[in-house]
Amino acid sequence: MSDVSILLCTARNNYSIKRQPKLHFFKPTMESLSKQRFKDFELIIVDALHHERDYDFSKLPFDVKHVPVHSDHRFWLDRKKWAVCGALNTAILHAEGELIVRIDDCSEFDEDFIGTFWEGYQSGYWPLAMHTRHIGGKQAYFNKEYREKGYEFRRTPGHDREGMLKDLSKIFGEGAPVRDTRYPIVENAGGKMVAPVNWMYGYSSFTVEAALKINGFDELFDGDKSLEDVDFGSRLNMAGYKNMFLLDVNHGVIEHEHIAIPSRVIKSGDKPIKCNYAIYLLNRFKNRWKANLDILTEKDLELIRLESLKPPCSPKPNFYDEDCEGELWKVWASNQPIFDLRKERLSI
Repeated sequence: MSDVSILLCTARNNYSIKRQPKLHFFKPTMESLSKQRFKDFELIIVDALHHERDYDFSKLPFDVKHVPVHSDHRFWLDRKKWAVCGALNTAILHAEGELIVRIDDCSEFDEDFIGTFWEGYQSGYWPLAMHTRHIGGKQAYFNKEYREKGYEFRRTPGHDREGMLKDLSKIFGEGAPVRDTRYPIVENAGGKMVAPVNWMYGYSSFTVEAALKINGFDELFDGDKSLEDVDFGSRLNMAGYKNMFLLDVNHGVIEHEHIAIPSRVIKSGDKPIKCNYAIYLLNRFKNRWKANLDILTEKDLELIRLESLKPPCSPKPNFYDEDCEGELWKVWASNQPIFDLRKERLSI
């Protein structure tokens, strides 16, 4: 059994890194992991395209579990909707390490990246890591080209882009490297700091036991994509794990800009079903730190619906599918996830 289980969830085509059409998107990550000085880890890849992936993992110097999203955790994926929590919970089912480290695809890092997570854990923390953005194998800078074609521009709906770009201009400044928005705050704090509870996202770590205590990621967030990791950190905090998240400017990762997940996997252009921030607020309000074990009441559902229809959830009228009253809302509300990850792990 390994000390560390590294989780990587993906749904990308093989050649997804922008401006590097001959580079398999797994290659930078696998090469980085192969060079780690800390050796006691396994890699768990939960792959929405598992059935057609042809990458050869057999020659890597570490154990790899390459698995599809579990049949009990892919309700929304089978409907071509986001199932990030279902994929992450699948990874937790397979994790044998003491510490879980979550990474993303299209990533690259130095030889001490995983060891830094373990060292921080041994000192009583769950380290996080911050990214810097590369395009075509080179550092991305906040300039006219990036404002028009970069990751933030592509992922943000048109009506939000102007405000988002203004915020990023304040954070980065013209011509500055594009990187994690937390970086300047950590740098100004002396280069290292214990992070606020709502900063638990991206490249992160936590124990298997803690994940099982709160019953994994809240699959109510699936169907849409956002805030599932922030909610996970919030619920860890409510469950008693306080002041755990450690950020260090020297603990970083290169994230290669990539093209979008193919629409044959996640259908593009659909309106969101509901606002995940509303579910986050409900979990905070009810001190609901253990997820996926109870059905939301009609009052809970109405709170989520009404919260979804007003700012900050709804920046304009008709933002959500049929104003959270149509068929998708009904499917989501009537198919709430109920499971016990700890018991499920016994059958893996």
